[in-house]
Amino acid sequence: MKSSKNLAAWLPLIIAVCMAAGIWIGLYVNRTYRLSDGEKKFSHVLELIKDEYVEDIDVDSLIEMTMPNLLTNLDPHTVYIPASELKEVNSDLDGSFSGIGISFTMFTDTITVNEVIPGGPSDKVGLLAGDRIVTINDSMVAGHNIPSTDIMKMLRGEKGTSVKLGIKRANAKKRLVFDVIRGDIPVNSVLASYMINDSIGYIKVSKFGRTTYNEFFTSLVQLAADGASGYIVDLRGNGGGIMEAAILMANEFLPVNAPIVYTRGRNKDDDSAVYADGNGSFSKASLSVLIDEYSASASEIFAGAMQDN
Repeated sequence: MKSSKNLAAWLPLIIAVCMAAGIWIGLYVNRTYRLSDGEKKFSHVLELIKDEYVEDIDVDSLIEMTMPNLLTNLDPHTVYIPASELKEVNSDLDGSFSGIGISFTMFTDTITVNEVIPGGPSDKVGLLAGDRIVTINDSMVAGHNIPSTDIMKMLRGEKGTSVKLGIKRANAKKRLVFDVIRGDIPVNSVLASYMINDSIGYIKVSKFGRTTYNEFFTSLVQLAADGASGYIVDLRGNGGGIMEAAILMANEFLPVNAPIVYTRGRNKDDDSAVYADGNGSFSKASLSVLIDEYSASASEIFAGAMQDN
């Protein structure tokens, strides 16, 4: 009788454990079954390294080092950012940092300067948008397909330290050399905002960061108070950033249900679309958008939404 009572007490726990084990085994078997031949091969190679290599290897570190090379086989805009570097990568969108005061893009295998922050260290020594960085501290960086994250590490550093840049400029016959003293770089998205005549306001937006929409809206309101009925939004050299900022900016100029952007994924369920909510304060204003070959990403979304509507 006592044995029966003990069994009754333990039975729910035994059933729960068996169910959990069954679910785990089912998921494992299902996952193993769905692995492609390449995935199985990769897993097998890692096991061989872990078990058979002559020295002890940290497999996780090996995978971290392999991941960037793996993604280079996709497209130029797909990169791997380790968790330890994410804050640094995003710092120019939501904080301040010490650096040389430029934004750049890797065109094929060459570092091209998109923007030189006015009043920043690079601006003071004469760097220009369109310059190509060939060497950093006498080390050749052009033609070596160095990841953008590594380039950022080379350019950023302690305030007051120096970095030597070798520059190829379109109208210069010889390579130019600049010694840039790193300094604190404020993250301001709106670099200029002023009236160009009695009715037209001009706004220069350098990037799409976390504070961009607030800066932009504040500029619009101030220019409207100064008499602006039309606006020029200058996105030349703006390489993009956070898409949400571009959506919020576009929403200010569009009537209700006007399409802003849609995204298409591999599966139909991943598709999404964003439309103006009709609460924009400047839908009646005239607008011109300036872009150039360095305007990309969120800049293209904003400009495209304005053009299409």
